[in-house]
Amino acid sequence: MKTKTVNVVAGGSLALLIGMMAGCATAPTDIEFDASAVAKQGNELGVVSGDDAILIVAIGAVANGGGYDFRQIREDEAGFAASPVHLGFGSWGIGDKMQRPEDEKSSMWVLLDEINFLIKKVPAGRYAATYTSWATFNGYASGSAWLCRDEGATTFDIQPGQINLVSSRDAFPPGVISRISGGHSDEDILAQFDRTRKNYPALKGEPVLVAPQWETRWTPKEGFFEDTCNSLTDGSMTVMPIYVSAEDRVPDEAEQAAIAAALANMKKQSAAEGDAVPQSVITRAEDDK
Repeated sequence: MKTKTVNVVAGGSLALLIGMMAGCATAPTDIEFDASAVAKQGNELGVVSGDDAILIVAIGAVANGGGYDFRQIREDEAGFAASPVHLGFGSWGIGDKMQRPEDEKSSMWVLLDEINFLIKKVPAGRYAATYTSWATFNGYASGSAWLCRDEGATTFDIQPGQINLVSSRDAFPPGVISRISGGHSDEDILAQFDRTRKNYPALKGEPVLVAPQWETRWTPKEGFFEDTCNSLTDGSMTVMPIYVSAEDRVPDEAEQAAIAAALANMKKQSAAEGDAVPQSVITRAEDDK
């Protein structure tokens, strides 16, 4: 994981300021979105345009401040479609963190193992989790760290007319300090969202936890003024499916050989015992080759 860190000031004053700002910055509670109305519009017109989806990123502790960038991928998969969608919080963000329930206020003094949400209206499409940044403090110096995923950005299909919940644990690797911890299950994320959304009465629709389905890679443009996470060399982007189970992909040559050997061994043993290998087993094994 290529993580860059820059120390900017000694002492704890900046860390304190970051914590205070993180505790205050929240997304406005009057965000309007009606999943059923958007879906109906799409069915009637045959196409849905504009900010027709809600993207919500589930994260962990936020007292340190930071943000996450998602880039929409063009339909021809030849590049990014638009500017980054930035979901920020704390000192570096613009207040995209959803307001927590009144009896579950975040602490600005202690990093709690909690679940928070960043929210934004976006056009539906395929989005790569390209970049994240966070504040650092080691007891002596405060600074910033960031991570660009050009060598493999987890990518999600954000559906129209839907509250799309993305877990930062799926989107970014360990080491990102605001990433949701492994101590929380998917059920915990949904339960916390159900409590948090009570502050957002105009947000209507059932949340859907979106699993990553793709991985996007690209070669950054070279040059002093180029941003490696927001520029790419022409023709360098690849979008590949993520195989989440053995059934999702074609076995390679070694695996095919192992399947053939296992099938031959099963036939040999069955012949010695005077029994036949069930045809269903043979069919499945040969389909996998």
